[in-house]
Amino acid sequence: MKKIKRICIIADAYPTETDPKNPFIEQLVIAFTELGIECIVLNPVSLTKKIIRKSVLRPKRWSKKTKSSVIEIYSPRYLTFSSKKFWFINTNFLNLILFQYSCLKVLKEIGPNFDAVYGHFIFPSGISANKISKKFNIPSFFAYGENTNYTIDNLGADKTRKLLKDINGVVAVSTANKENLLKQNIVDENKIGVFPNSINNKLFYKRDKVEMRKKYGLPENAFIVAFVGRFVDIKGANRLSEAIQIVGSDKVKSIFIGFGNVGPNCDGILFEGKQPHENIPELLSAADIFVLPTLAEGCCNSIIEAMACGLPIISSNRSFNDDILDETCSLRIDPMDINEIAVAIKRLYENEDLRKKLSDGSLKKAQYLNIEERSKNIIAFMEEKL
Repeated sequence: MKKIKRICIIADAYPTETDPKNPFIEQLVIAFTELGIECIVLNPVSLTKKIIRKSVLRPKRWSKKTKSSVIEIYSPRYLTFSSKKFWFINTNFLNLILFQYSCLKVLKEIGPNFDAVYGHFIFPSGISANKISKKFNIPSFFAYGENTNYTIDNLGADKTRKLLKDINGVVAVSTANKENLLKQNIVDENKIGVFPNSINNKLFYKRDKVEMRKKYGLPENAFIVAFVGRFVDIKGANRLSEAIQIVGSDKVKSIFIGFGNVGPNCDGILFEGKQPHENIPELLSAADIFVLPTLAEGCCNSIIEAMACGLPIISSNRSFNDDILDETCSLRIDPMDINEIAVAIKRLYENEDLRKKLSDGSLKKAQYLNIEERSKNIIAFMEEKL
């Protein structure tokens, strides 16, 4: 079997210190390098968005040093247009062509000597990986971790299917995601592997609760609910806030880590806002339970991070959670039912034995959801498909 020694990663978002968007692809790339694989990242940057938002452009070429190597990142510029569909014109297709051109331009400069191309999400990265595959005869793969159908809807299922027909393999983050691809006949079933998201267990692990509460100035004896995610309706910080208000701020305090326009407004909020990624496991360790009434996920990293910190989970009873949550570590609720969320919180507040049981279950499950094992399994899957 041929071994993968060099991968080209394509991602339309890649984190920097000033723009920490999409840290999970970086964690996977670092895990690949620790397996001895050289990784080159193509991260095209939209000039249009940067001009409109008046944000600072990252360099065209930059690097990040890891424990075992240096990751080279190329950020060519390209123009984008608003997503519009009218008559036979779809500006998403024009955006895709310009994105692909920026990637191909870099590969002409550095050479296409890779064992595989890996696109992060279907549009534009996964489709671009397949384009590069056909041009340079390199096996191509893409990760399907989207929480909704938006990357397929950009071009439509029929066009997306045609543009991905030669893909070698797909890394789906959940069984629900796999079933969505099959339902729309995007790729053949034998090309799809399911690899739930994972965490860096060197960063996300259970700390001493008392010490963490002292460090962050949190009350020692309070019952604290934690939430991590964007403050948007789909994630449900607003619904959790209403549920906490029902239970009562005299009983329950809260930590809301994130940002957005649909945030919490309940009483008893101890912290609300952004935090550096390295602080999140400490704040999670200071909490008693983790609640995320989310409506849609690929596979939720925030839930896995909370599990690794030993928290009982309250989250959605929808299929996207089935690969990571069960009765050993969680209470599953209807994410739209405020009263049901409140009842679950109250149940864990009143039942210390149940909290202990679910906490132990979370720690046990999280042991198998670590980034090192996931990266090994993904590489083995890709090598099999070569």
